[in-house]
Amino acid sequence: MNDNNIDDVGKGIMSIFVRFIGLFLLIAGVYVALYVMLKAMDLYQNPKSIEYFALAIEKGSNIDKSLSSIRDAVITEPVEGEETSDANRQGTRRGSADAADSHVRISYFFAWIIMLMLLMLIGSISLRAIKTGGELVLYDMQIKQFAKMLVKESSKSRQ
Repeated sequence: MNDNNIDDVGKGIMSIFVRFIGLFLLIAGVYVALYVMLKAMDLYQNPKSIEYFALAIEKGSNIDKSLSSIRDAVITEPVEGEETSDANRQGTRRGSADAADSHVRISYFFAWIIMLMLLMLIGSISLRAIKTGGELVLYDMQIKQFAKMLVKESSKSRQ
């Protein structure tokens, strides 16, 4: 009889502990989901804020510099059979320098793709945390509903 009380107390303590963990997961998941939604709205309202991320990608990979050197080499190469004077070459080089100032940055598009994928990943993780936390908080209710369903089914089969 004494062992039975100790088991019940242990089960009660574990049940409370599991519910607190579930509540923590639930609250953390809701907080992260709200943060992801606010960040997505911020990016929608202020798309220039992605620039910091694009600069970090450029610093880490130098992809824009690599592609600009390839683009400059393609622009400055004369076409076969076309004679170019020195003045024309100078103009082409100046034109390519102007184009370099207004060129499309690949790191900017990579930043958008990576940011959207990260937001989706973090949102998915937060939704899973909410689901798991809710299941842990409501664990006893699910077990009681399952037990009632089993009793109903067993009473139907006896009749």
